[in-house]
Amino acid sequence: MYKPSSSITFHYVVIDRSCIDASRVSDVYENGVEEFLQFVQQNVVGINGRYFCPCVNFLNGRRLKIELIRGHVLCDDFLKYYTKWIWHGEVLNLPPVSQSQQSNEQLL
Repeated sequence: MYKPSSSITFHYVVIDRSCIDASRVSDVYENGVEEFLQFVQQNVVGINGRYFCPCVNFLNGRRLKIELIRGHVLCDDFLKYYTKWIWHGEVLNLPPVSQSQQSNEQLL
């Protein structure tokens, strides 16, 4: 059975997503975008400094540099349904697998 190393630490951060619904010309939206971009840079290793762009045009399907993502999200808008930032370093809260579930899966 796999046992994680004791040196692995998971950080759970409560992220305020209220900015997504704010007007794009508001300080609330701009500040939220900046907080999102900081979160991304702290929690994801980009490929050549590029990350998935969560704007309404690219739908997390294209990697861009942070400066371009900032422009896209500020000008074009942030995906409204993208509430779990799994492509940007947020850890999903999955229920733990019990011993009996693991045993049953091994039998299959």
